[in-house]
Amino acid sequence: MTTSPTSPTSPVDAGSAEQAPPRLAPPVRAVLSLLMALASAAAVWVLARAAVGTASGQRMDQLILSGAQAHEGRLAEYAQIAILSVSAPAVIALLAIAAVLVLLRRRGDLLLPIGLVVLGANVTTQVLKHLVITREALGPGIEITPNSFPSGHTTLAATALVAVVLASGGARVVLAPLGAAWTAAAGIGTLVEGWHRPSDVVGAIVVVAAWTFLALAVDGLLARRRLARRPAAPGRGRRRAATSSALQRTRAIDMLIGVLLGGLGLAGLALGALDLGSLGLPLDLQDAAQQSTAFTATALLIAGGTAIWMALVLLLRTPISHRA
Repeated sequence: MTTSPTSPTSPVDAGSAEQAPPRLAPPVRAVLSLLMALASAAAVWVLARAAVGTASGQRMDQLILSGAQAHEGRLAEYAQIAILSVSAPAVIALLAIAAVLVLLRRRGDLLLPIGLVVLGANVTTQVLKHLVITREALGPGIEITPNSFPSGHTTLAATALVAVVLASGGARVVLAPLGAAWTAAAGIGTLVEGWHRPSDVVGAIVVVAAWTFLALAVDGLLARRRLARRPAAPGRGRRRAATSSALQRTRAIDMLIGVLLGGLGLAGLALGALDLGSLGLPLDLQDAAQQSTAFTATALLIAGGTAIWMALVLLLRTPISHRA
């Protein structure tokens, strides 16, 4: 009996299947990242309109800022330590570490998304602060200060940190939670020191998040393009099968840490929103109890939002095998 050339076990078919170009899954992560970038950009606009452009928003900002400056607990101590670490040498050192990690891992493809986040976020912050958004006191009890939305200090800290997270390998599951804590503490520290209003800090984090999601979208689309152009080679299927289990373990760890970090972030957002909602209206800018409650709630909101941002970085990152 002779074997048919079209038999499923035919060597010809086996060779053809082995040399077939890789199938590309829809760029789900890239699309989700782009949607998150657009949502973050919209959030920056809404926040600026509400916190800078309305009397009620300015009063809430003023109440929280007064509570931050009057706070004398451990939260203030940790925040002051964190903000003192946000200096030009520290930021340059973090960016240098990110560059070294990219070179050591031979991941030159990461230079574009990392540069997009660092340059894009910091330029956007300066343009918004000095050219787009203006501030004037819209009610009694509001301090007349120059516009400082978004916070440049918080933008620097957040971009330097996320650059290290994006450049790192398996260590990102440790660096992402630590980075979220440091970024949130640095942002809260600017409130304790009286350098920025709460909306400035939140706005800066959302600006950096928007550019981070845009960079993840670009990285995912470029990875898909490289994979489509990659020539098929004998044995490629076997090599991909040999690394699939390691890739699955890596993705599983990313998913686990991302979900845990996101859950903590959601809890922080929920508790902070409940505390802010408990404030009686109209706001009394001189009420020490309201000031304390407003500051604690805002600290929870900043920490929760930063945790969710870092969790999404882990969950939306394009797998390494799709970049090669």
